Amino acid sequence: MPNKYEREIEEILRNMERTEPKANLGQKFGGRLRRRPDVPMNARRRSSFSFNFNLSTSAWLLIIAWAAALIAGGYAFAAGEASFVTGILAIVATITLIAIVLSPFFSRRNPTQSFRYGNVTPLRRNPLSSLATRWNLFLLKMRYRRRRDH
Repeated sequence: MPNKYEREIEEILRNMERTEPKANLGQKFGGRLRRRPDVPMNARRRSSFSFNFNLSTSAWLLIIAWAAALIAGGYAFAAGEASFVTGILAIVATITLIAIVLSPFFSRRNPTQSFRYGNVTPLRRNPLSSLATRWNLFLLKMRYRRRRDH
């Protein structure tokens, strides 16, 4: 039974070796050679500018806070003194900034489940987990190479 697992792990490691990115000619020769693009330059289309209003709640709150603070400051500068209107706008800006800071604590988190795998719970991953996985695979690779050479 352990031999079966060893063969399976060796096959996975061989597949990983095949999929590793290889240096192209430009990287081998110090970047002097450049590959011509597949698509001619005149065939590329420029994307037109479009507004994207599908923003998150915190993005909208940030826009509101920024606009309220900018309007309050501009009005106070134009009038030469602070007034009731500038105070209200400053309070609105402050409240929205506080709401931005507190929004992650009140957001509903819906776990994303795959439709194919209904009974599998997703792993909790931190930023270093992929690095740790690569390190463990490297150690496995070295262990099996040493074992195979002996």
